[in-house]
Amino acid sequence: MCRKGILFVVSGPSGAGKGTVLKHVLQKLPGLMISISYTTRQPRSDEIDGLHYNFCTKDVFQNMVDNGDFLEHIEKFGNCYGTPKAPVSLHLNAGEDVILEIETNGAANIKKMFPNAVLIFVTPHNFDDLEKRLNRRGSEDDKAKEQRLKIAKSEYRSMSHYDYIAINDDLDVCVDTIKAIITAERGKIKRNKVFAQKLLNTTP
Repeated sequence: MCRKGILFVVSGPSGAGKGTVLKHVLQKLPGLMISISYTTRQPRSDEIDGLHYNFCTKDVFQNMVDNGDFLEHIEKFGNCYGTPKAPVSLHLNAGEDVILEIETNGAANIKKMFPNAVLIFVTPHNFDDLEKRLNRRGSEDDKAKEQRLKIAKSEYRSMSHYDYIAINDDLDVCVDTIKAIITAERGKIKRNKVFAQKLLNTTP
């Protein structure tokens, strides 16, 4: 089908399991790319540079900001995160669908630039479950966890601006939900006008 790629934006509070869900989605759906963000924070023990994030210094990050290399960027907990512009545009123009895993503020900015972007909010069933997940993760001290939970409350207030919600209480169910969303969006007539017109022209 001759169409431009679809931009999917996935957001949700820390501890919602977005990264794990998207890892499985990417394994099961062809023609789907995930944008690798830049960050100035230090990698966790299980993170690989260029795979989970592009880890860089604050000077490199600021140079990219000054050069207009990011679609959106944010500072959070003293660290900077940014979505690189060039690879996203390259894949979309090649007809490949792209997923951005970004914060709710960044998602709002992306929606302004790409009105046809599809916004998906990932969350556990309730706030208590989210707090339990952060406690189990054990990667932050109590102060950091308190900050993340405070930000999560603000992120939940942004849900009304999203197109879909995916409940992540069961990993397989959540993965199937996002797969179904992507598949349905790919099949919309408005995204396949060129193909639909070709089909019409060849109909006897």
